[in-house]
Formats: sequence, C-alpha cells, structure tokens
Amino acid sequence: LTGDIYLKFLQETLPELLKAVPLEVHREMWFQHDGAPAHCTEVVREYLDETFGNRWIGRGGLITWPPRSSYLTPLKIFLWGTCKAWCMRLQWRHAMILWQELQ
Repeated sequence: LTGDIYLKFLQETLPELLKAVPLEVHREMWFQHDGAPAHCTEVVREYLDETFGNRWIGRGGLITWPPRSSYLTPLKIFLWGTCKAWCMRLQWRHAMILWQELQ
C-alpha cells in the first residue's frame, strides 16, 4: 500500500461507504487509522485535515495513535476490557454457557 493508493481510497471509496451513515452521526464521526507509512504521507494528512478537521486520529494528526503502547490497538483494548468485565460480573458456571452467550 502506498500513500497515493491510500489517498485514492480516502477520496473515492470511503465517501461511498459513508453514504450509509446518517448525517447526524457523520457530523460527529471521527476518523482513526494506525501509523502505517501509507497513512502518514503529507498528502494523506492534508486530505484528512481538509476532510475531518481535528476529528482524525493518527500519526501526524492533532491526536496521535499511541506508538506500540500495547500488543492490542486502543479499540481492542477497550473492547477486551468491556467484555472481560461483563464476563467476570456474571460468574459463569460452565465455559460452554459463556461461549453460547457471547455468540
């Protein structure tokens, strides 16, 4: 993946995908990506600034992606913590019942 190909995705594909998002949600939406080199090129950062203003998270933006803060990404850390707390709170008797509930 190159910066130019990623920029093309942001300009052409992402807007099509976002058409399904209600306008009131879209106005409050933040864009987040990791620190892959293609995500950090100058043209990509400029496009994100123009399109999302200060509402994007990534290397070179106002809010940076935490550099190797954990094996998991921040989104996965949040999800894992939430799921773990839910599972621990309910004290399952059998692993199979827990698995069925998770599905």
